[in-house]
Amino acid sequence: MAKNITGKNRIPRHKRVKNPPRMKLTARDKVLIYQVYENRFMSRRQLEKLLFPNTSACNRRLMLLYQHRYLDRLYKPVDFGSSQAVYALAKRGADIVAQEFRTERTRIRWSRRQNKVEFLFLEHTLAISEFRVNLELAISKQSDVELLFWKRGTKELNDRVPDPEGKRKYLTVAPDAFFGVQTPDGRSFYFLEMDMGTMSLTRLKSKIYAYRQYWKIGKYTERYGFKSFRVLTVTDSDKRMANLLEMARSWGVRSMVLFATQKLTTSILRDIWFNPQTLSSTSFLD
Repeated sequence: MAKNITGKNRIPRHKRVKNPPRMKLTARDKVLIYQVYENRFMSRRQLEKLLFPNTSACNRRLMLLYQHRYLDRLYKPVDFGSSQAVYALAKRGADIVAQEFRTERTRIRWSRRQNKVEFLFLEHTLAISEFRVNLELAISKQSDVELLFWKRGTKELNDRVPDPEGKRKYLTVAPDAFFGVQTPDGRSFYFLEMDMGTMSLTRLKSKIYAYRQYWKIGKYTERYGFKSFRVLTVTDSDKRMANLLEMARSWGVRSMVLFATQKLTTSILRDIWFNPQTLSSTSFLD
């Protein structure tokens, strides 16, 4: 007999039960599974913002998808209270993604062991997911703006360029995401760098120089067919952003690189992005 969701037989939060409540996979379930696959990790709050009218409806559906092994569930460690669940793909979810792509499951970029990661990597990935959720929600409210594509940062996006200072054999272009946006003024393309406050200034300088070389020598255009791009760098605090802006300005960085803080990215399309050349705020679509 299936257990009840509430009452004495309430389903435990941290483990699967032998006979979960029945469910029928819906179109929204498939969208949710695909979102988790695309982002690798997503919190309950992120999935609720994207797909559900309220928390209880979200919790109920996520419970069923977890119990029926479409999703895996993990918890971030906290100092007190209960941790919000984080969701990743599980075996039956990977099967659904393969069906949607009409391909073999072995060709899907997923395996169970990929769900076991260090805390800092999980936090970093969730921050990227948060950016994408806010981007999709903001664009959905604009009738004249369209998200053309989104590619999560994997080895497939990585590239190499010569070091202009000659200190190394090459610099690595390794973005956290790459996406395109269509507006009435045309198409624009962006690399995302998510800074959690742990990146050294030397590493940041190397990244910025790599992007500049990527454009300067034409390798970006050769690979993607586009002429230009911007690098959106999201930092963890106002103080950190101010320091990075000052450093970028001293390195001669112009409007190719824009900076914002994580707390502002709910207003992602507004004038929250700072240009190191002018130190003024703008929209990344301008």
